[in-house]
Amino acid sequence: MSRNPVPRRAALLALAAMAGLALPRSAASQQPVAIAGRLLDAGTGVPISAALVSIPALDLSTLTTTDGAFQLVVPAGSHTFEIRHIGYGTRTTEVEARADGTLSLEFRIEPAAIEVAPLEVNVEWRPSYLEQVGFYERRALGSARSRFYDPEDIRRGGDPLIIGWRNMSERILNLNRATSFSLCRPQILIDGRRDRVGFMTGLAYHRIGGVEFHDEPHKVPGLEPLISAGGEDGFCPTVLIWTRQWLTEAELEERRIVLCEPDPGTDRAPLVVEGTVTDALTGLLLPRATVTAWITEPGGREREKETTADDNGRFRFCDLDPRTDVSIWARFAGLSGELAPVAGETAPVAADTVPVTRDLVIPIARYGYVAGRVFDLQRGEPVVGAEIRLAAAEAAPAPGGRGPSAEAGHLTTSDEHGLFAIPDLIPGDYGLAVSHPDAGVAGDTIPVPSGSTVDVRVELDPAPPPAPGAAAPAAGPRIVAERRHPRLMEVGFYERRRESATRGRGHFFTRERIRALAPTRLTDLLTEVDGLREVCPRQTCRLVSPSARRCSHMSVYLNGTLVIDGRAWDFEQGGVDDLAAPHEIVAIEVYLRAVSLPGEFAAPSNRCGAIIIWSG
Repeated sequence: MSRNPVPRRAALLALAAMAGLALPRSAASQQPVAIAGRLLDAGTGVPISAALVSIPALDLSTLTTTDGAFQLVVPAGSHTFEIRHIGYGTRTTEVEARADGTLSLEFRIEPAAIEVAPLEVNVEWRPSYLEQVGFYERRALGSARSRFYDPEDIRRGGDPLIIGWRNMSERILNLNRATSFSLCRPQILIDGRRDRVGFMTGLAYHRIGGVEFHDEPHKVPGLEPLISAGGEDGFCPTVLIWTRQWLTEAELEERRIVLCEPDPGTDRAPLVVEGTVTDALTGLLLPRATVTAWITEPGGREREKETTADDNGRFRFCDLDPRTDVSIWARFAGLSGELAPVAGETAPVAADTVPVTRDLVIPIARYGYVAGRVFDLQRGEPVVGAEIRLAAAEAAPAPGGRGPSAEAGHLTTSDEHGLFAIPDLIPGDYGLAVSHPDAGVAGDTIPVPSGSTVDVRVELDPAPPPAPGAAAPAAGPRIVAERRHPRLMEVGFYERRRESATRGRGHFFTRERIRALAPTRLTDLLTEVDGLREVCPRQTCRLVSPSARRCSHMSVYLNGTLVIDGRAWDFEQGGVDDLAAPHEIVAIEVYLRAVSLPGEFAAPSNRCGAIIIWSG
């Protein structure tokens, strides 16, 4: 079929000719000519179908039929025909169409290879559980602040983020702290639910089906409602872990671990050992844990037998010899439990089996710890004798209301420095309520991860309570909880901060406080300290502590190394702002006087005080 009709003028000329009208010579040269043609293979003579026959100058084209035929109507004259076919390349030929009404053509063309760009075919197996949760749709959006790992990426490894699942959560959190400008802590969701006990650190390698990292989840379409449904903030850096719980029924049937059944054909009643594998602290079932039986036969020969727990953490050994000594233990995510001996019970003569139940535990989770300090918001002083109640999130106390009893949680009071501590907490979310008859009340929910210490700063507002029947004024964030950074624990930051709380030696900035202040430069942050001011005699500024006599320059340490000597300040080498950006800082310590410096930073160069910066 022709893409364009014969030009209108040519059609009018054709009508005029049919009517027997006399035409001028120039008009006769524009008379239409019907062309009937056929396209054949030059070697075999086989018709070539679906070839494109065109006259580019006239914008006319058509396709050959199954027998290689084509038809065109063109003005009389010379025309360049172009013939194209995927197996024959492109051919051009000149054709003279005379004004005698019709023209028959036959084209024979030779096959020719056509160079085309390589075709890449990627066959990707997409598990249904990732399709259902929108994993691939989000990955297709290609956000620069998101990273995705599917089962093939996890199996292949190679990226330091997905090697060593035992330490993966800490690596993820450190990565997000270093790359995100968010003012809130990173959060983890497993299968759309909040990871309340830090269970991600114990997930077995084969149980993880997909991982997503989102530094700015609110910018990923459709992701914020999913995070909010899991009880988290859609604006905070988020890690989504998808396990293999999202399999279809067919896939579940293929992957389900079927517990063994004892063989009834044996002469002696077999010993059958079954039970569950759980986390020793939280009691959570550990699916697909590895369970090993250590068997010692009567002759002293030793051997092992191994099985795998199912998705509900259940296991079973069948057909063990009750005359042997058997001990079992379980392993999960690189951790193992204690050896549990199994004693075969005497069975009746007619018994088919000798059943024994042994529930195994593995110390996956570890106790958490909460340490904090209570301040009077208006006076800026620590609150002595404040009542602190900590209970599981399900029984979280309401701020200002009656909290749970001490039996339902933990009850303590702040000391003379406003400090309090609650040890040996099972990982999870806790409701924290703090109250003092003169200083006011505050309450919030705080997470206590496995094996971690959470530092809490509580600010009480002694504003008078509202009148009866009046609505309570909206309170701002009065409780700030932060997880202790492993590196800061190693360098003694928290010990120095606690000592300073009792002696008033220094000033301390954590990442959470830095983000809350949102400084553009380190100098803007440091001048928040009373008695510390900025002096800029040139383009480079310096920090001056007027509280120290005969001093002007403070020494500066970066990650424990002296980088600016207070005795020999060189403006050409830059200042504090040239060392790091605020978002790169984990913590800062400020000591305004030499006598307040801790022993590890006491040096002649620091007689005017020191600033210790810890980067992330």
